[in-house]
Amino acid sequence: MRSAACLLIAALLACSALPAYAVDSPANGQLLASTDPAPMSQDIELLREHERFSSFAQDQVQRMNASIIGGKQSMRVYKGSDGLYHASYKAIDHEQVVCQVSRAQHDPRYFVGVMVYKELILESVGHTAEACRKGSFEAVAKTQQKVIYSSKRGGGWN
Repeated sequence: MRSAACLLIAALLACSALPAYAVDSPANGQLLASTDPAPMSQDIELLREHERFSSFAQDQVQRMNASIIGGKQSMRVYKGSDGLYHASYKAIDHEQVVCQVSRAQHDPRYFVGVMVYKELILESVGHTAEACRKGSFEAVAKTQQKVIYSSKRGGGWN
């Protein structure tokens, strides 16, 4: 009897020494908080990397818009069969860029960033070539693109 009590006390002490992990319990709908600092610091680190990647992605979109083939600098103007002039160019919609960041499956020190954006073809119509260049442009086609980048903890994105 005494050895069973000692065994029970030892088991309770061992269980109380283990860190608690976040567990979603669907039975009562509660989320238990973690007392282990590692998952919390990893979440903060992941949030920090997401902020860095979002900033990098916005800069990248600006660079891509400046150098895109068929972009605003190399606008295409032609006279249509209807007698009107059409001007068109490609651009990336910087307002709808979506950034996703996760840890790499092979090594949690690395992060994988996915930038999803829409490449637009914008077009304007006018009675003269100059009028359509200065007219209001409307999106006539959209193509979704996805680019995958990687980063080591605290390093740059490439």
